[in-house]
Amino acid sequence: MNRYLCRFLRYGVAALLFGLAHASVAVAADSGNASSVWQPAPYTLGQGLYFPSTGLRIGGYADFNFYDVQGTKTSYNVHDFSLFLTQDIGAQWQLFTEIDAANPVTSRGRTDVDDAELDVERLYVDYHANPYVNFRFGKFLTPVGEWNLVHADPLTWTISRPLSTSAAFALHATGAMMFGTLPVHGNDLDYWVFADDTKNLRIGDDQDNAYTNFGTTETLQNNFRQAVGGRVLYHLFGDSLSVGASALSYELESPRDKYFLSGLDFSWTTHYIDFTGEAIYRSSTDRRPDERGGFVQTEIPLWRRFYLIERYERYRSSTPEQTSTIRTTAINFKPIEGIVLKIEYRDGNHNLLLAPTGWLASAAILF
Repeated sequence: MNRYLCRFLRYGVAALLFGLAHASVAVAADSGNASSVWQPAPYTLGQGLYFPSTGLRIGGYADFNFYDVQGTKTSYNVHDFSLFLTQDIGAQWQLFTEIDAANPVTSRGRTDVDDAELDVERLYVDYHANPYVNFRFGKFLTPVGEWNLVHADPLTWTISRPLSTSAAFALHATGAMMFGTLPVHGNDLDYWVFADDTKNLRIGDDQDNAYTNFGTTETLQNNFRQAVGGRVLYHLFGDSLSVGASALSYELESPRDKYFLSGLDFSWTTHYIDFTGEAIYRSSTDRRPDERGGFVQTEIPLWRRFYLIERYERYRSSTPEQTSTIRTTAINFKPIEGIVLKIEYRDGNHNLLLAPTGWLASAAILF
């Protein structure tokens, strides 16, 4: 990446984040009576606590997980406890922060330094120029497919995550992004275009694990050094069908190499059943084996807030070099808005290292 662009991203992001954070504090301080400033709007679970006078919203999520999978002892943990802070600054600027405490409680009754992770999951500022163009500066989720942009446990259908949504690229990027929605032939086209320079702009110490499933024995990490890429998502038939495509050119810290990734995703909603799927293909400039794979998933409403989830995935990994097939059957129950209960059984072939066979259960709350 051009060194002048790197310098601009490095100093520009730092200046914007610091300046806008300072401005948000000043707005709250100068707003008159403290009791009226911190008067919250009526609270709804899952929507966060909003203070209209300051433009501040506080929310987050937590999830409790139980798993009994092949090759490990039966275990439970609080896998994530994330806090969201959103600060409106004027009519066009918005500051967002997500602080995540991963594995704060485990089946051993405590967390040691090998388990505990407290990190800045996201930290960015948005500038809303107009209805079609927005800019983002800071640390954000990499726009590849649908899953990675809505990966928080209360927002996903299953506990386990498909390999194609994490194994080949970094889950986070740090730099600048332009995004928005454009009208195209009477339908909406969403787009994301970004440039990453994590090597010089690193925010937080988190490691983007390639394999995130419970019980996996592989610890490969996929943090970006630098990357450019984007995604488009086209909505059809009154938004009942959406089709997306992603493309990235990037360098990873480990395994150190330059890669190119292309991906496709779709979501189709019908009256009786929904379908989603993603697929990726990754090549490298070295002689490293290509990675490729994907999944198809169905979401079937059974009764009110009960859903049956069926997923089949196949993935060819380069480290370890193998082809895994995984079948997942799950129940997703939402007793009230903001609370999600899940149970699933996972099985497959050549899946012990990356997504071992067994039972998983979780209770998650979006607050």
